[in-house]
Amino acid sequence: MIQKDGLWKAIIEDLADEVLRFFFPEYVGQIDWARGIEFLDKELQQLFPEAEGHDRHADKLFKVWLKSGEEQWFLVHVEVQGYPDPDFARRMYEYFYRIEARYGRPVTALAIYTDTDRRCHFKEYHYSFWGTELHYQFNTFVLMDHPSEELAEMDNIFAIVMEAAWQGLNDGKWDQKALLNAKLNLARKLYKKGYKKKKIQRVYSFIRFYIDFEEKEFSVIFESSLSVITKSRAPMGIIEYIQEELKKEAWESGLKEGREKGLEEGRVKGREEGREEGREEGREEALKISIGGLLRNGFTVEQIADFLSLPLEEALQIVEALQKESAPDEGLDP
Repeated sequence: MIQKDGLWKAIIEDLADEVLRFFFPEYVGQIDWARGIEFLDKELQQLFPEAEGHDRHADKLFKVWLKSGEEQWFLVHVEVQGYPDPDFARRMYEYFYRIEARYGRPVTALAIYTDTDRRCHFKEYHYSFWGTELHYQFNTFVLMDHPSEELAEMDNIFAIVMEAAWQGLNDGKWDQKALLNAKLNLARKLYKKGYKKKKIQRVYSFIRFYIDFEEKEFSVIFESSLSVITKSRAPMGIIEYIQEELKKEAWESGLKEGREKGLEEGRVKGREEGREEGREEGREEALKISIGGLLRNGFTVEQIADFLSLPLEEALQIVEALQKESAPDEGLDP
């Protein structure tokens, strides 16, 4: 099972520049982007070896250079699972003073809370004893205080990541059809925004795995729909996905037949033609799986065409073909 802390670490690293623009918009104008971003995973592990292996939070430490020539370090801490921890604020302070004491670098810290337990949402650490006082305040972002409608208005790809994280606030309470709807809407919006391809693929992976479907059929429908939306089988082909994850004989039989046919025609017509035909067959297979699954779960043809950005006429043709192929009792009614 893919852990959420790993997803957060990966997406923060992949989208570090967008993370800074999202959480520090008033300061990013000071950054010299031409010098890039340097990740300090080794330094973080040496300073906090006790944090290794925890799946309740994710930490990333990285640095940028300002236009003034100075270094600025950033510590991003994501609380993945809310739980009562009265020492959390002190731990945030420990992050700060260990980094400052060891490296003598200015560091700003951010805690991202992705849970609904406000007992855990600290934003400062205060110590006082006989006239000695210490006050440490750090940046916080409480996901539940930022509705998905607000995030949807932001022109930043990391806002789509945070929209996907909103699905985690209802973890365990999702109707599978509603979750499919939410995931497909995010995927479609991401594709239409025109972001860089590499970043799109990273966010697709986050959307795909952050909240998984309880019923495997919905995973198949989502993967099939995703391949249609992106007009490709990448980043994980639907055929490979079905073979590796579901291992259902019915699927494997049909896909094997199609694959063998594509290989045979590829030998006759040449490698490039075979690849192109294989891609087209993959798209057709994905369309059938996706549309058939959506129909079985109560979506109308109009909704399906809208979801998959298909002409209504093409969607209707596929539905008719599925009805002819299916047995009378399978119930593929538009």
